[in-house]
Amino acid sequence: MLIMRRATPIALALFLALVSGAFAGANEGVTFSLTSSETISGVGPGESVTLDIAGSGFVGIKNLDVYVTVSDPEAFDLGAVSVEPFAGWFPLAGQLVSGTTDQVRVGAALLGAGGVTGDGSFTVTLTTSAAFTAETEATVTVTLISVGPSSSDRDEFDAAALGLAVQLNPPVSDPTLSASSATDISTDFSGVGDGNVADGSDGEVTLAAVFANETGAATAGQAITWTIVNNGSESIFVLGSSVSEIASGATGTVSATSGDAGVSAIVLDAEGDKFAGSTSASVTASTSAANSEGATLALSVDYSVTWDVPVPAELASFAADITGDQDVQLQWAVSSQTNNLGWEVYRSQDNDVFERVSGLISGDGTSDTFRTFGFLDAELPATDVLFYYLRQIDLNGTVTRSNVIEVMLAPTAVLEQALPLATELAQNYPNPFNPETTIHFDLASESGVSLRVFDMTGQVVRTLVRGSLPAGSYTQLWDGRNELGLKVGSGVYFYELQAGSFNSKKKMTLLQ
Repeated sequence: MLIMRRATPIALALFLALVSGAFAGANEGVTFSLTSSETISGVGPGESVTLDIAGSGFVGIKNLDVYVTVSDPEAFDLGAVSVEPFAGWFPLAGQLVSGTTDQVRVGAALLGAGGVTGDGSFTVTLTTSAAFTAETEATVTVTLISVGPSSSDRDEFDAAALGLAVQLNPPVSDPTLSASSATDISTDFSGVGDGNVADGSDGEVTLAAVFANETGAATAGQAITWTIVNNGSESIFVLGSSVSEIASGATGTVSATSGDAGVSAIVLDAEGDKFAGSTSASVTASTSAANSEGATLALSVDYSVTWDVPVPAELASFAADITGDQDVQLQWAVSSQTNNLGWEVYRSQDNDVFERVSGLISGDGTSDTFRTFGFLDAELPATDVLFYYLRQIDLNGTVTRSNVIEVMLAPTAVLEQALPLATELAQNYPNPFNPETTIHFDLASESGVSLRVFDMTGQVVRTLVRGSLPAGSYTQLWDGRNELGLKVGSGVYFYELQAGSFNSKKKMTLLQ
């Protein structure tokens, strides 16, 4: 607790004036702003932290009252909070607000005639504790300012109206470049003569990446370089206002700046008839940008695209079943194999764009033995129907494709899982996201659980879970809204899981 020295009569009179009631008055239109930095890095023990606050539109004020709230009272010497008021004003030492451990009130007043009219500024100073280190993260928030010409004529401004906060030793925030399209695609060739024209033909593939700056905001105008390596036997075309051709074995580059949603995209195409050889492209989107500490980072995303002719592989059978755990079990059989390196499994939700979902499932080279193979697809997207085909690869690199099979899923499938062995908080998915994202966590034992979302200032945006839960795996959706049901803005947010003694915090990015 703060130890106060004996107050002089004049100081006591000022204090009694400052704690009197407040009413709306002539200063209700005053606006406040923070003229010092909103983030301060490298703060250590025993250091001063200043909040320089400017006000505009004062009308004859002679009383000032400021409340500041800290995120962790152990991180500050709350007995040393002070205010440097307007010139000629008398400051009062800070005091803990009754019933709190994290809120301090400082004040000042002007004796005699006069008052501040128009613009003015004052400074609130806090000191970090001896336990504070350069790794300690903390937030100081101005939660109330009260001003007026007298103790009975005041206008008050709360935290929502002020928006004044300083974050100390904020975590380093990095820019991101992430895929906003499929990254491993297999498709048919466009017909001969259609590959160099943007006409919606079969072989057209759109690759897209989204750039967000160090604040997590989607950013337009970022230069993205797309590098396309043609690993196949046919030419690849980059479509757009002008068409460029990348010959077999060659490498091409395209620059495409990000748009309003932070998205940069290119469209590729390849053409061929039934005698065309398989063609694949290794594509990298890359850029560089500074993080919140000013360090420049190299960012990149990799993609793979394969065009081929859909020739059915020599299969005796190809079918799928739904398991008791609501996974998809694929099974296929061959009566013989010739120079068979193996298979890859491709999956689609629309029977148009397919993504590879398996590694290489090894074949037997050359064999006359009847043989069955299988693949369990246990990471299913949220959909009611899926499409699969097999991509068979010979030892000499020749590729053929099976027929496509359709698999109907139960829309209300529930996965039964063994109890987790450890309490864990997973990274949200998708990330970045819009408009909603899913947070998964495991509980190894029954615990009191709190799952909350915070903004960059450390303020709680939404409490997703609060209460006791049994051991198990849980999934919680956040729809990007606050406790009032209002949509929050784009930016970086944090979510924190507390379960017994377990505590974990992760970062996520909302892109509007």
